[in-house]
Amino acid sequence: MGNNGELFQDLPARTEVPDEPDRWNEDFELMVDILGEAAAFRLAAAFAGANVYIPKNILKGRDYLEIRRKYRAGASYRELASAYGYTESYVRKIVHGKKGGQS
Repeated sequence: MGNNGELFQDLPARTEVPDEPDRWNEDFELMVDILGEAAAFRLAAAFAGANVYIPKNILKGRDYLEIRRKYRAGASYRELASAYGYTESYVRKIVHGKKGGQS
């Protein structure tokens, strides 16, 4: 999913781009910075007028994989807890497969 073309291939195409960036809000400007203008407008077309909720824990699975990988590479529980904002005991659970599925 690293390719924006794959990620947004099913979204409606947008043929015109408003040339008034001063009317864009800060959230939309951030989307443009992250996704690129074309993908941001396609996403906006798909969700125009909707409030979209993206849960914070959507990234936990990726964090868990990174934590396990870094632990196997020699990082300590303390270092990982500090880097990811978890307690050491929670990091131990992640490393040993008690959180976020098995490694």
